[in-house]
Amino acid sequence: MKEKSANDKSVEFLYGTKCGRILLHGILALRLPALLGLVLRSPFSRIYISSFVKKNGIDMSGFEEAKFKSFNDFFTRKKEISFDSEANHLISPADSLLSVYQITDDAKFHIKGFDYTLHDFFEPERFDVSEEETINLFKGGFCLVFRLCATDYHRYCYVDNGSQNGNHFIQGSLYSVQPLAAENFRLYTKNRRSWTIMNTEHFGKIAQIEVGAFSVGGIQNHIQEGTFKKGQEKGYFDLHGSTIVLLLQKDKINILPEILNKTSTGAEYRVKIGDCVAKSSL
Repeated sequence: MKEKSANDKSVEFLYGTKCGRILLHGILALRLPALLGLVLRSPFSRIYISSFVKKNGIDMSGFEEAKFKSFNDFFTRKKEISFDSEANHLISPADSLLSVYQITDDAKFHIKGFDYTLHDFFEPERFDVSEEETINLFKGGFCLVFRLCATDYHRYCYVDNGSQNGNHFIQGSLYSVQPLAAENFRLYTKNRRSWTIMNTEHFGKIAQIEVGAFSVGGIQNHIQEGTFKKGQEKGYFDLHGSTIVLLLQKDKINILPEILNKTSTGAEYRVKIGDCVAKSSL
């Protein structure tokens, strides 16, 4: 698959110029992303599939005979995945570009010019969740941001064996998740998102937050409560780019050196679903 530039030209205009940002707020106020989503779920949208595949060099191995009902049906296509099965290896939940951030001991981390807090992500006052789980639990740990491009496979998997006790949905805006947008808006606390805290077998508690983006109409998770297996599909995104954030406890993992070396410069590291990104430090 061909790698695209960091930002599309439309994003450079909408997020990088004053006039563009004014237009962007009008687009969101009129709910045009939702309208676009309706179009791309219609049978008419099938005409866009072949040009999208050709333009972006998408590998359609195993899908040549598929009869997609709409562009969204194509976008959420499902495939068999392989994953690193070593018990002490933490795997990537998705095809994506990975960034790594340290969470400070006062529960803050810095992404693209903005300081975020754990409270920002979870909004615990809206849910019957303790402060310990949502704030104190992850301070001093790692924040892993997996940014999916529009051309990536948009289904995601569990990173270890374990269990979870509910998904918590927060309605929000649908800003783009491309780098320039992240530099101008506090995307990870403004955008639509769903989060859960997982009790994993090898890495302690992990918070997973799925973040929607422009024209992403839904975050579809398969399990509300119960157990899961490493590599099992957790859910999928509807339409265009999106992001998965993993929050990990202090002293639970060692990020692979090659990933730390690249992301420490501010660059993103390309990963595939099921790739090892860290090892247990226990």
